[in-house]
This record gives sequence, C-alpha cells and structure tokens, in this order.
Amino acid sequence: MSRPQFTQSVLLDADENIADLLRKFPDLGKDGGTVSKDELRDALDAMGAKVSGFQLRDLLNDLMPTKTSFDKDALVTLYCQVKMKQPDRDVKDSMKKLHNPEDKQSMKKISGTGNEWTLHTIGDSERRGYAGWINKMLEKDPDLSHLLPVDGNTDELYEKLGDGLVLCKLINSAVPDTIHEKAMNKLAQLKGGSAGFRMHENLVLAVNSAESIGCCIVNIGANDIKECRPHIILGLIWQIIRIGLMKDITLSQHKELAALLLPGETLEDLKQLSPEELLLRWVNYQLAKAGTDKRVHNFKDDIMDSEAYAHLLSQIAPADKRSEMRSPQEVLASADRLKRADGVLSNADKLDAAVFVVSEDIAFANEPGRNREKLNMAFVANLFNNYPAMEAVQDVEVEVIEETLEEKTFRNWMNSLGVSPFVKDLYSDLRNGLILLTLMDHIKPGVVPWSKVCKTFVPNKKLFQWQANCNYVIECGRKIGLPMTNIGAEDIRDGDRKLTLGLVFQMMRAYTLSLLMQLTGGTRKIDDDEIIQWANQKLEAAGKAARVKSFKDPSLADGMVILELADAIKPKTVDTSIAAGMKDQLDRARFILSKSRMIGGRIYALPEHVVQVNKNMIMTVFACLMILDFQINKPSA
Repeated sequence: MSRPQFTQSVLLDADENIADLLRKFPDLGKDGGTVSKDELRDALDAMGAKVSGFQLRDLLNDLMPTKTSFDKDALVTLYCQVKMKQPDRDVKDSMKKLHNPEDKQSMKKISGTGNEWTLHTIGDSERRGYAGWINKMLEKDPDLSHLLPVDGNTDELYEKLGDGLVLCKLINSAVPDTIHEKAMNKLAQLKGGSAGFRMHENLVLAVNSAESIGCCIVNIGANDIKECRPHIILGLIWQIIRIGLMKDITLSQHKELAALLLPGETLEDLKQLSPEELLLRWVNYQLAKAGTDKRVHNFKDDIMDSEAYAHLLSQIAPADKRSEMRSPQEVLASADRLKRADGVLSNADKLDAAVFVVSEDIAFANEPGRNREKLNMAFVANLFNNYPAMEAVQDVEVEVIEETLEEKTFRNWMNSLGVSPFVKDLYSDLRNGLILLTLMDHIKPGVVPWSKVCKTFVPNKKLFQWQANCNYVIECGRKIGLPMTNIGAEDIRDGDRKLTLGLVFQMMRAYTLSLLMQLTGGTRKIDDDEIIQWANQKLEAAGKAARVKSFKDPSLADGMVILELADAIKPKTVDTSIAAGMKDQLDRARFILSKSRMIGGRIYALPEHVVQVNKNMIMTVFACLMILDFQINKPSA
C-alpha cells in the first residue's frame, strides 16, 4: 500500500514530536536505527499517539503488513495515520481536556454561535462493542443479510444504520414486538425512486419507537442518523441495548436476587438499587461462592486485573462447559494484564458470551474518554441474563407484583424525558419526590423551588427528607392545575400504588396537553371534547366515514379510526388495506401504532390499550396525533 497523503498540520505535529521520540529511542537518530514491533506502541506513545493493541494491529495490516522493524519515517507515517482521526488543528487547543488520541472527536457546530463548538468524544471501543452485539443479536434475521455483519473497526456501523432497518430490528430485540414487522420498509421497498423517502420513514419509526420504550431522544432526529453523526448514533444504540439488557435484572423477574440482601436490609432497600448496583452485588455474591477474597465496586479499576472475571466465569459456568474452560489459576498465571484478559475472553467464548469487550477493554478499563466501564457492565449484564447461577432464598418471602400496562407506559414516558435516575420501578423510584418534581418542571418550567429541594439523603433521616420533597410535589401539582385533592405527600412517600398511578397519569396528560397548547398558540387548556372535535373535522375533511364519539367508544377497539386519522394527517403514506385484512386485533393494533409512529406520532400507548379501549391512553394517542397535525399541517389545521 502506498504511503497515505497527510495534511500539512498533521505533518507539522509529527515534526514537533520527533524530539520526544528520539529522547526515548536515541538509536532512531542514527543511520539504520529502528524500533521492533514489540516497542512500537511505546514509540508512538512517546510521540503523543497512544494506540491500543487492536488499533495498532489494524494500522499495520493496512499500511505495513510485512514489517517487523520500523525506522523514523515509518513511525511518522503511523503517527500521522492516528492523528488524522483527530480534529482540525484550529480547534485542537480547545479540546485538550477531552482529548484522547485513541478516540475520534465528533464536532457539531452550534447554529448561530460563531466559532463555538459542542465537543463529543466518540470511543472506537463503543463502536466496536455495539457492532458486535448487533451482529450477535440480528445475525440470523433474513431481512438483514445484505447489511450484516457490521465491521465494528470502521465507520461502517453508521452507514449501515442509514436505512433505519437495523435500528428497528435492534429495538425489537431489546423489547420484542415493539414495531410490527409489516410496518417496516424492507429491502424490496428500499429500492427505486422512493428509496430515500422509505428510508426516512424507517428512521422516524425507529426514533419514535425508541422513545416509546423509554429512550431519551431529546435532540435526536432521523436526519442525525441519516447524516451518520457518531455521538448521536452511539448514544441511541447504547440506550436501546441498555434497556434490553437491564429490563429483567429486577427482583420481580428474579426472586433469587433476595440473596443479595446485606445484613439489616429489607426487600424495599433492594428495590431501590439500580440494575448496575445489583450486577455488582451479583458479581461479589458469585466471588464469595467461589471462595476468593476478591471483590468489585465498579466495572472499571476493579476488573482490570481480570481476577474477578476469571473466578466469576468459572463459578457461573454450567458443569458441562466448565471442563472446556481454563481454570482461574491458569488465566491468572501471567502477570500481563492483556494476556489475562485474553484468557477471560477465551472462557467467555466457551459460554457464547464473548461480546461487548476485547482484551484492551478489560485490561485498560479506566483509560480516560474510552467509556469502557459501560462496555464491561454490558458484558456482565449479558452474563447474568444467560447464567444467573442463583437459587431462591428459602427464608425470605418475595411478593412479586407484575407491572401493569399503565405502569410500563408511564415508566417509559418518564425515562424518555431523561429523568435521573432511570426509572425501573414506578413506585419505589418515585418515593423521594425528585423524579416527580423533575417531571413537573418539564410541564411548567420554573415551577419547582429547586433551592429548597433535598437532592441527597442521609440514611437515618431519609424518610423525613422524602416527606419534605413530596410536600413540594403536592404544592407544585396544585400550581400547574393537577387534581390533588385525594392524594397527600405521605401517599407518595409510602409508594401508594393507586394514588401514585393516578398522579402520574395526570402528569402525563398535563405534559401532552401543554405541548398541544404551545403549538396551537392558546393560553387555556385543551379538553377531551376539543380533541374529539378536531379528530372528526380532520376525518371529514379527508373524506373518511369514521367518526369518534368518545375515548371509551367500543368501536375504537379495532384501531381503524386511529389509522384513518393518521392517513388524514399525512395522506398516501399509510396503506389502510393491510390493517383491514388482519384478523387478530392485537396484531392489528401493533401495526397501527407502528404506522402512527412512522408518520411522526410520538405515541407511548401499547397495542393492548387500543384493544381494551383504555380511555385514558386512547386520549393520549389522539392528543399525540393532534400535536403531529399542528406540527406538519399548521396552516390548514
């Protein structure tokens, strides 16, 4: 391969760093001076171009596959190749705090701010890890045979997500049946003159469906994915993957997690823990069973020596697999962290679980800017989901209460707004008042007196601090016009299911209607009758025979009115005959909601809500379609 052409600024950088190189390797300054392949990483590091083992192997395979020794010119070439992945010299100084030569920097210029830039650090590790998971989860999907596998070591991932199909399928792998298969535009539809339009439809469907399962898509649109913006794409993929990996790491799905209780704790304390915290406890539980003193407190510094992973894999592996694996002692025999990590991944491969991480992600998990901690967490979550290796606790009674459809919908709505922490249990996670106050601030910015709100809690005072926060919830609820007569601060603090659920629905309703009020330019709240009146006028204007009497009208169960309304909002984009030919009502409702999201509707309701004619959730569907109509048809709405 011929020597690549580099920019003048990169070559100048190389010249500036040659002195540092020669100080560490003085023989390079003499005739015939070279460094060996084993010294190559150190040499590049001395020049300020730190590379991982896998990245260096890729560079050598591309540029110098037969070389075993490297002179000064060869080092300059390799240095420049690494530096070409970094930002322009003009903005280099402003990025020093975020800079890591092993990462790509993606910069999105802020409109109207002159030379100001928003800086996003994009790790190659994330791209490779997510590509590996996509390949594993979707490799057998016949609709994706023309796109998979994805090469995670290049920017191919961003390009192959451009038609939206992989994203739609990834969402369904995380939360099955979110998107109806017949609603997706597949290969046959992605050809010809309308290909660009159909791709855009898939992307809109993917983004709105991701929001419906709890992904925060603020400032994420179809065009961001189409334009291959790495920071946005990787952020969205991670949210989808995380939801899929973590959704079952709960006490309700695994009663045996009660074994992770610490002395003095209750099941309620365990419910307060995030999935990440539960995973750490699970690892330490397995390490204790394995008879080792090793313990972990994070998925970064504490796993870099591979000791925890070596014992964990041996402990959770089924007996028939264990005989094929190397023992922890064999894995840890080397002092080299990379070799230890290689042994861990070799064992993980025997369990079909060597995904998300490569050896460098384990051995150098704390390297700044690489986001390797989340990749290691995903690696462990996948292990838990496939090999929990726990037994039910006999002396602890775990009451399992299945999450209702409404609870699931409201939880997803909250998470889509980016509340922190991520809501996993609608009741235990709301008891301290912080998330409810955050939501109220979304409904009416400035309504929450944040300076008075307690954000960190002292264990022996937390119930009083929660109570104080919940008093502000009641106070703010009244200010934004929510019906608060039948609920008190104690009800929220104690996690009263019925009253908390009622409050959350009123907040979701108020949020939706506040968006509608902003779009219509009005100053008063819009009620159900006005939404119904709008829907009927829209249907009539489009020549549709269907009409809406109320949101509890039994005729709404087949979903066809929703589909007709979607077609009226965006004509000739919805094939109503497909839905009309479906005999299964739930299947039809899933198709109809998918199509409604495809045209731009940000709908949280589930197919079951349509079939059961849940009047509250049906109202939100119509309100979201009304919002969409005002967004795209405002002059005629």
